[in-house]
Amino acid sequence: MHKRSSPSPKTGRPSAPYRVVHDPDGPATLSTTVVHALADCMGVDPTDGRITLYDIVDPDALDSLFRPQYDGTPRAGGRVSFVVDDYRVTIDGGREVVIEPPTNGPAASTGHRSTPTRTDRR
Repeated sequence: MHKRSSPSPKTGRPSAPYRVVHDPDGPATLSTTVVHALADCMGVDPTDGRITLYDIVDPDALDSLFRPQYDGTPRAGGRVSFVVDDYRVTIDGGREVVIEPPTNGPAASTGHRSTPTRTDRR
């Protein structure tokens, strides 16, 4: 996981979209990369259980979505977006993870809300 943006010095949270590049050949799954990126944005420890994807998207399905096809051919493109605690998460091509902070300042968490979308590009 390679971070591409920094948290705001005042809030410790990014004020602009937070970008991470997921390494599909690395040890972390895509869902783990997403949880760690969200934790960075929210200023929390990713292991304390405050961030869970299970209520929004099935992490195993998310990991499978961008894995190579059964014959080993890489998947071409694709995008999925969902919202976790007012942060919009967009995964593009299984590599770039972009997290947009809440538009009304720090997350005023109203619980997990989701509007998953997926676009295929073959």
